[in-house]
Amino acid sequence: MMKISFQIWVVALASISLICFYSCEDQVKTLDDSLFDYEYFPTEVGKYWLYQVDSTVIYNQGSKTIKSKTFVREEVTEIFNSLENLPIYRIERSISDSIDGNYIIKDVWTAEKTEFAAFRTEENLRFNKMIFPLRLDQTWKGNLFDNLTEVNVAGEMIWVYKDWGDYTLKSKGLDRMVNGILYNDVATIIQADHDFAIERRFAIEHYAPGIGLIEKEMMIFDTQCECPSQTWEQKATSGYTMKQILLESN
Repeated sequence: MMKISFQIWVVALASISLICFYSCEDQVKTLDDSLFDYEYFPTEVGKYWLYQVDSTVIYNQGSKTIKSKTFVREEVTEIFNSLENLPIYRIERSISDSIDGNYIIKDVWTAEKTEFAAFRTEENLRFNKMIFPLRLDQTWKGNLFDNLTEVNVAGEMIWVYKDWGDYTLKSKGLDRMVNGILYNDVATIIQADHDFAIERRFAIEHYAPGIGLIEKEMMIFDTQCECPSQTWEQKATSGYTMKQILLESN
C-alpha cells in the first residue's frame, strides 16, 4: 500500500509541476515591460531627440556674462557589448546654432539599461539616471564619480556636482507641458537642490514614457557674497543656468 501511495503522490507532483511550468511560462511571455518603467529610458538604435538648450554663464568674478541658445540632436547610432557582455548604446550628439542649420558632431556619449537601472556616460562622467521600477520618493546614488570633479565652465574650473547627494523620484504620473506639447505620466527626478549661503546647486530632469528626457534644468552658482537681497544671477562670481527642452523625437 505504501508503494502505491508513493507512486500516486509522484504522479500528482509531476502534474502540478507541469501546470506550474506552463503557467509560469505563459506569465513570462505576457509580461508587460511598462510594469517596470523601462519605457522611460528608450535605447533603440535609430531613436533620436532634438533639444533646444538655453544657458547663461557667469565668469571672471561675476563681471562677464554669456547668454546662448543652441540646438542639440542626440541619436542612438549603434549597440555593442561591454566587457561584461552587457549592451551599450552609442549616442552621437550634434550641435547647431539654428534649428535648421548644419549639425556638427561634438560628443559621443553612451547609455546602458539593465534590469534594475539606467545609466548614461556624459563627458566621461557616469550617471545612474534612474532605477527600476520607478517608485515615488525613492532615492539612490546618481553620480558614480567623485562629486568634487572639476568641470571647465568658460575657462574656469568649477565643482559642478559638489554636495549633490542622492537623486530622488519626486513625482510620477503627472502631466507636463513642454514646448506646447502635453506629455502624460511624466516622471520627475530631482538630482540636486540646495541653496547655501555661497553656493547654489539645482538639477532636475523630466521623463515621459516611450520618449525619454523631455526637459532638464540646472542652476550651478558660486559666490563670495551672501547678499540675501540679490538673486543668484546678480551675486554669482561663477557658474551657469541651463534649460534644455525637447523639440521633437521619433
